[in-house]
Amino acid sequence: MVEATELTVQGQSLQSLYTQYAKDTFLVNRRYQRKLVWAVDEKERLIDSIIAQLPIPLILLAEHQEDRSSSFEIIDGLQRLNAIFAFIENEFSYEGAYFDLESLADTKYLRDSNLLVQKTPTLPRSTCLAIVNYQLPISIYRSATESSVDEVFRRINSSGRKLSLQEIRQAGVTSSLANLVRRLSAGVRGDATLTDILPLKEMPKISITSRNLPYGIADDSIFWVKNGILDKDSVRESRDEELVLDLLLDILIRPLPVTGSVYRNAAYGRDVSSATSLPAVESRIKSVGIETISNRFVETLDIIRKVVDLSGSSLATWMITQSNPRGIPRYFHALFIALHDIQFQKNMVVDDFPGLTDALHGFWDRELTITGGGGNWSGKRKEGLNSSVIAQLEKFFKRKDDAVSVRKQELSLQFEMEMNMALTESAMFELKQGFTRMDATGALDETSFAKVLRTASAMANRKPGVTGYIFFGVADQAADAQRIEQLYGISGHKLNQFIVTGTQHEMDLLDRSVDDHYRWLVQQIRNSDLEQDFANSLAESLQPFHYRDYLLWSMNPVAMDHPTSFGGDFYYRRGNSTEIAKGPEVVEIFKRFS
Repeated sequence: MVEATELTVQGQSLQSLYTQYAKDTFLVNRRYQRKLVWAVDEKERLIDSIIAQLPIPLILLAEHQEDRSSSFEIIDGLQRLNAIFAFIENEFSYEGAYFDLESLADTKYLRDSNLLVQKTPTLPRSTCLAIVNYQLPISIYRSATESSVDEVFRRINSSGRKLSLQEIRQAGVTSSLANLVRRLSAGVRGDATLTDILPLKEMPKISITSRNLPYGIADDSIFWVKNGILDKDSVRESRDEELVLDLLLDILIRPLPVTGSVYRNAAYGRDVSSATSLPAVESRIKSVGIETISNRFVETLDIIRKVVDLSGSSLATWMITQSNPRGIPRYFHALFIALHDIQFQKNMVVDDFPGLTDALHGFWDRELTITGGGGNWSGKRKEGLNSSVIAQLEKFFKRKDDAVSVRKQELSLQFEMEMNMALTESAMFELKQGFTRMDATGALDETSFAKVLRTASAMANRKPGVTGYIFFGVADQAADAQRIEQLYGISGHKLNQFIVTGTQHEMDLLDRSVDDHYRWLVQQIRNSDLEQDFANSLAESLQPFHYRDYLLWSMNPVAMDHPTSFGGDFYYRRGNSTEIAKGPEVVEIFKRFS
């Protein structure tokens, strides 16, 4: 039973709602909310209804109060609200004409501040005024608990076909499995975020779009679509998350379980007698460890991604001659589990990537076959197929001799997942192109490194338990990447809005090995103005790694149970800048840890 709460229903003008939106009042909880997936024609139909003064469905919000201010979590109406605000901000037109930014005080201010740009032609002022005065029915759910919000969302979406089966399974579920599915799926798609709660304003940055827009994720660039594993509609319906779920169940449960809807439902608590029941799955996750499972998934997918890079083709066309417009999820599934088992059951690493790539060319055109269709895929059939695939591919692997071979593996997906988070959480990310000055001397920039350590202390003052991300070898400004190319002839790799430049050229210039530089950095951190416990923790997190043959370095400042000082002062992050705390700001930092 859902606990009783106060529910009010009222009409609010779009003008009033946009003012709240501009102040980041509306929040999205990614624990149950799906992606922004409406196409432009769907958004235009909504604007058409508003202009025609037709009724549109009610928006349901849950009110949260903190420090005398209110925020509103969107339970139902995410796609509609995003479409309305996107239209007002000129992201798309209606019948070829754009909203007139002069029609609304907030948009006029943003335009005058160069934060919005007026596109032309514009709709008549009278039409724009009618739009912003439209009364949208808003239902506000007050005194709502997390569990009651989750239950309301499930009830709203369990009838009809508003959400896919997998979206309904995932909605509001906080089991270890559900969190793994959510996190890994977002990482592969490219829409991972540091926290579950985001301002609605940030969502377009990680939305799936079918147009060439300056924000969001182009649907044809998503790994699943680009490689012909799933089609665009399947990703929009969260079939990618269903596939990740199936892969995780096969990683966790042996002998291999049946793949099908009933068994997926069981993993979310619908049937305790199944081999894939929630208790059985959660027990296995606890036994193996969440991070271990996540890392194994990422390492396996990275092997496939490297094969794709070497092949110069999509995975589907490389492995299968016959065209498969609806995708090849079962073929991918079978390959993935075989590669996973070679690595982690047989304790092997890839020794011959070119050979593995050649072996997978036309792989499924041979005697190996997989039953098509969307019905159950029996565990017995999967076991036999898995043994056959392993037998053909394990010759391209070798035994893991020691832990070093594991550490040297390129975890490119993990890095990309973390860089995607930087799009919406700039305060907890710091990117530096390297350790040296970008001038003719190429000398070590110890002052700049000290500033990075100061920034690490500011990240740790966010709140207890948070983790920050600091990367060296990544430029956040195109001018920096261009300067590195001029000085060293290094061409960067574009990743979202950032450019990976690496630091190997600096090691060569300084005549240092990676180990030498590692020891120097650790000494700099431990002898810095940071508190000793925090400095030791930060030094232990320092890690060199490779991404697409670029040498990068990472550090992860983790907040302690009390504020962290640097040189006797306390710092905090404002956006992507570091500020010294004074007076009330120091008090506010200490309140976060009390």
